[in-house]
Amino acid sequence: MRYLTIVEYGTFLGINSNCLVIRHEGVIVKEISLSHLRTIAILKNGITLSSDLVQACAIRNIKIFFLDWRMQIYSAVIAQNQHATVALRKAQFKAIEDQEKSCFISKEITYTKVKNQRSVLLYFGKYIAQSDNGRYEIIHKSTDKLNEICQNIRTLTSTSNDWKFILLGYEGEAAKLYWKTLSNVRLLPDDFIAREGRNANSITNKALNYGYAILLSQIWSALDNAGLEVFAGFYHEDRSGKPSLVLDVMEEYRAWVVDRIVIKLREKLSKSNDFDTKIKKQISDNIRETLQKQHFYNNKNIKLENIIQRQVYRLSGYISCSKDKYKGYKFKW
Repeated sequence: MRYLTIVEYGTFLGINSNCLVIRHEGVIVKEISLSHLRTIAILKNGITLSSDLVQACAIRNIKIFFLDWRMQIYSAVIAQNQHATVALRKAQFKAIEDQEKSCFISKEITYTKVKNQRSVLLYFGKYIAQSDNGRYEIIHKSTDKLNEICQNIRTLTSTSNDWKFILLGYEGEAAKLYWKTLSNVRLLPDDFIAREGRNANSITNKALNYGYAILLSQIWSALDNAGLEVFAGFYHEDRSGKPSLVLDVMEEYRAWVVDRIVIKLREKLSKSNDFDTKIKKQISDNIRETLQKQHFYNNKNIKLENIIQRQVYRLSGYISCSKDKYKGYKFKW
């Protein structure tokens, strides 16, 4: 288990030798070797941790994230001796001010995001095609349109001062089409009307937000490992407490890592009246399995969690004036 998610009120996290011990109401629920952990995400109030555990996690560079009811990270416990040199962060701030480089990174992230949304539609479309030509035709038309949007993104240049505004328009157009298609072909439960972030009422949107929160902590960890400043992004606007670079990078993985899992759970979500602990556990378990699954990368089969980390290092290299431009990771459907 690489990524631990705690969602049950009254849980206590302690340490015994080199193992993290999870207790609930005084009873040991599970013991996990610290050598197997990379992040711990706390998604509920009323959960306590021992100071010995915090110290042990810091020594091993295990990051602890605390998320509020909106599924936003409000605090993170990260070791102070793990950061890379200041040179990378100086290069990062310089790259943000470089309109050509900033535009290229933002374009590549958005292009990859739309491509991966298209891959999710095609992934489920290949099964729908076997039984329902009408629904498949809707998917086919939508994926063609997403391809057109991708081409528009490719042709956008940094010479226009409003490139970011135009790019946001393309991203918004793709998102509207993507979610509308998922709804129209009944790949999402009937309670889904439109995407809602904070204060979502539907179980489907709550499930999506919950999954994105878990993904966010994974991306945050990868960026911190590389030594990048998580609050200084290229595409998302800077705002106090907003991890803009995390939000930038995670765009590429939202559709495949989270949306696809929620779609697979649509029947269970449709039958549920409440977004309870059992559903949360199933989502977190499925995301963990997805991160452990191998994908083809640089002529090798590599776990997705390692691909994400390598992609972050690739981004770091481009920021640091490497000749190799950053290239997003596109999933094969």
